[in-house]
Amino acid sequence: MYYAYFALMLFDIVGRLVTTGMRYLSIGAVTYYGVNFVVSEAKDYILANFITAPPLVQHILGLMKVDIAVNILLSAVSMRLILAGIDKVADGRKKYQTVFRA
Repeated sequence: MYYAYFALMLFDIVGRLVTTGMRYLSIGAVTYYGVNFVVSEAKDYILANFITAPPLVQHILGLMKVDIAVNILLSAVSMRLILAGIDKVADGRKKYQTVFRA
């Protein structure tokens, strides 16, 4: 008799954990791919505009490794956005943890 109640309780807990986990994973995936898409489009736009420069300016930009600098800056921006999202999630959980602290 008690096994049935235990099984129902276990299925309820596992079901809530799975749905919460799937929700967080889907939000994280959508955010990651969205940020990645925007940053890659910005990088493509910036590097495509280098082609319109005169050949002498293109050679100077190539020697200065401006394309690598743009990649570094945009990857830093994307990492900053991802870490800011992680910090927001962590801050939301800390609010609830301080209430139950002994």
